[in-house]
Amino acid sequence: MSLQSFLRIYYAYVFLFDFMLAYAIYTALFALHSLSVTEIGVLLALWSGSAIVLEMPSGALSDHFDRRVLLILAPLAKAVTFILWAIAAGNFWLYGLGFLFWSLAQAMQSGSREALLYERMAAEGRGDDFDRVLGRDNAAEGLGIGLGTLLGGLVAWRSFDWAIWLSIPPLLLTATLAFWLKDVRRTRTAETETDTPPSTYISHFIDAVNEFRIHADLRFTTTYIAVGLVIFEILEEFDQLYYLAINVPIWAWGLLAAGVEGVYALASLHAHRLSGRPWLAWSLPLAGGALLVLASLGASPFYVLLLCLAYVLVAPMGVLAEARFHRVMDGRSRATTTSALVMAENVVGVVFTLAFGVLADTIGILPSYGWAGLAMAPLALWVLRGQSRGLRASD
Repeated sequence: MSLQSFLRIYYAYVFLFDFMLAYAIYTALFALHSLSVTEIGVLLALWSGSAIVLEMPSGALSDHFDRRVLLILAPLAKAVTFILWAIAAGNFWLYGLGFLFWSLAQAMQSGSREALLYERMAAEGRGDDFDRVLGRDNAAEGLGIGLGTLLGGLVAWRSFDWAIWLSIPPLLLTATLAFWLKDVRRTRTAETETDTPPSTYISHFIDAVNEFRIHADLRFTTTYIAVGLVIFEILEEFDQLYYLAINVPIWAWGLLAAGVEGVYALASLHAHRLSGRPWLAWSLPLAGGALLVLASLGASPFYVLLLCLAYVLVAPMGVLAEARFHRVMDGRSRATTTSALVMAENVVGVVFTLAFGVLADTIGILPSYGWAGLAMAPLALWVLRGQSRGLRASD
């Protein structure tokens, strides 16, 4: 299969994996079934916590066996999530079990997907174009989320239950597409051109530890993504509560999310054009934080535009930082090392999600967004200090 054909199928896989109508309403679904903000925070923390346990073992499986197997199983596990939620009817534990299957799905495809993509690009002699292709990867994901939430908001206006059930068919198609995403390490040509892979499952964990021990830039980039940029991802999980707080009508939720994801996709596509500008690594998150502070004033539905702009503004840095992460590592156990990054994000996610849920219950959802924005100031100072010592979060 040619590289272009591979990429078309790959982008379709990425798009459909996140083409979920449930994205538009699931946090509000929990609230409307009488779960408190703290309980919702516990569910989201459970989501991150289970991912911590599952992430690196899944990455090591991907490094040790055919990555394609995990890419087939991942969407099927995610489909189980929505089956459980559809029958939960307010049961906290069924919602939690659904998040467990979602974590399993994310763990199986996160490290595997990026590693598969980078290795195919490297095998074609196109490793230098990885930031461009990764931008398209993020754009496909963003468009999947955006169109899914657009349709989900409209469907949920009529029935929340249908928004959950209709999230399942795209995942079944996703699993089918994964059959064509061949792992280049399994071909005779790839075996002759690359180092011999480790012979044991445990050795992948050792390789990942050595990657972080040897490469200071890898540690710096990981911290930047997992402790800094992840705050914006955590906030998105609470956005439906923000919408409720400023009276955004339910029918507009999907339209709003689709608009954000569309611009996010555009920003991701062109992120590679911003490489070579280290000052963006601190200035864009700082500007995004300022917008969060302004959005926390929230006197009318129009303030949601400031929140959306904050998310879009930091999108290019996510692409550039992840591309640098892959270029810095040696790649001997790429999926396991990438899974370590995702695991770090989830560790921080547990702490931040619980803290944000408690904070929102104590002082309100809107002021909590303002405090999250203020956290970008120390992040910017830390990046500036790192750059003065020769460390970089992006190329």
